[in-house]
Amino acid sequence: MLGTLVLELVKLPERIKSGNVKEKVSGIKLGLERASKSQVTSEKGEENISGDVFFDPGEKENAVLKLQVSAAAFIITSILYAFNILSLFIFLPVSIILILLVAYILYYQIKIMYPDDFQAYRDFFLMYIAVGFLIIIVANNPLIYSLFSFTLLPSLGVLIFALVAVAAIFIIFRVRYYRDYTFGEVIEVGENTSQVRVDYDIRANVKPDIYIVENNDFKVKEHDIVKLSIESSLFRESKPKKIIGKE
Repeated sequence: MLGTLVLELVKLPERIKSGNVKEKVSGIKLGLERASKSQVTSEKGEENISGDVFFDPGEKENAVLKLQVSAAAFIITSILYAFNILSLFIFLPVSIILILLVAYILYYQIKIMYPDDFQAYRDFFLMYIAVGFLIIIVANNPLIYSLFSFTLLPSLGVLIFALVAVAAIFIIFRVRYYRDYTFGEVIEVGENTSQVRVDYDIRANVKPDIYIVENNDFKVKEHDIVKLSIESSLFRESKPKKIIGKE
């Protein structure tokens, strides 16, 4: 995994073209890590008898996608301004709008949809906002980007600094928040394997989807919330492999 944001930037055109934001299976709703811990209500006021809050999987994925696009747009805007492609008159309002949009999605959507992992989402995307400002600072300070030995091509030095900053954030985030498991909802039970719906999990780097996982001798039934071990990869999303617990 090279960092969730970097991966999503590369895959963004494909995701938009394929309509990956839409709900893949209607009527199935999952509260990641038992959203009942938060005891909050959704914007639609949908709440089950016990007070647990469940969001449509497509709605949750859409919120994360909007957050990724907004953060990426701010970094791109910062780079364009640093290279004098955008004027300050354009950069200021656009950057303010993007920062406010990121903050709004974080505190009014992600915080409700992913209450237990909100701090991870917040730190990850706010650190990338900080990268945008660092790019501007470096671009206006030749002493910094000249350390990369590209004094004849200062723009290349700025880009290298940006890549180093992104890599540093990825390492910091992985050390602080990474986990080798995720959670999902059983939607179909087989003899040795089950189909499990998993929400987007930034800490485990798992994309939302339906996965076939090993039952691992656990007796499960439909709609059970289960803990899943994952197969981690440095260059692509992790995949749930087997059930290792029940919630």
